[in-house]
Amino acid sequence: MPLVASSEIILSGSLWWLFIIDTILIASSGYIVNDIFDQDSDFLNKPDSIYVGDEFISTKVAWCYYAILVLVGLFIAAYIAHSIDKLHLLIIYPVAVIMLFLYSKYFKKLPLIGNLVVAIFCAFVPGILLYAEWDTLARLKISSSYVYDRFMMVYAGYIAFAFFSTMVREIVKDIEDVDGDRAVGYKTLPIVWGTRKARFIAFGFGVVLCASYILWILPYLTDGSYVLFAVSSLFMLVTSLYLLYNILVAQTKYHYTKLSRQLKLLMVISLLIFLCNPFFV
Repeated sequence: MPLVASSEIILSGSLWWLFIIDTILIASSGYIVNDIFDQDSDFLNKPDSIYVGDEFISTKVAWCYYAILVLVGLFIAAYIAHSIDKLHLLIIYPVAVIMLFLYSKYFKKLPLIGNLVVAIFCAFVPGILLYAEWDTLARLKISSSYVYDRFMMVYAGYIAFAFFSTMVREIVKDIEDVDGDRAVGYKTLPIVWGTRKARFIAFGFGVVLCASYILWILPYLTDGSYVLFAVSSLFMLVTSLYLLYNILVAQTKYHYTKLSRQLKLLMVISLLIFLCNPFFV
């Protein structure tokens, strides 16, 4: 039984799925433009996983794909904004596209700035939903402040998770790619401050990530009917603690590649748990 009635939610039904598709389009365009600008470093960091280049997709064709994704995404964003009568939200789309473009061209080459841009973007996606449903939540606060508080706690927990898990993974990826990035002149965190310091910074963000799980777990534990989701959140916490240990003991590129994949899997699992959350479904 959802705590927020689906009839009160603005982004429901087809609009919800269009929002998901639009988010995927933005992320996909970001991946393409990142591959375009990263051809030199990717040739050194992951020569077996290069998708943009003369042997697979030419740079010109990649730019065409990028433009198509951006334009289709803009059309969908405009339709959503018009449907919910909040046209001012449309500005979010070009801002997100521009920030991901600037990340790929400039920010990712700098210490921490690129990491922060991507982490803020990931946290901003659920934040958009929160802002779009603000009127609904305002009514919920008046009708049931108890439900509102629990809802906001879980939502804040997921936003925190999205930000800090992305920060950890981005720093781990920078450490993984340090040799190739150094060769092409990047100034990422492990290049400027050293791998050891970067590893401990990633660990620090990971500690805060683990602390944020309390926002997930507490609301579940207050109601026995949600015990499955409490257990799921506890599983994520234990997994995160295990990954923290791996960050401390990692030494080689293989270790960091494995860590990056594990963090990506954790993020996917967290999204599934969030979407199946009894507070929202």
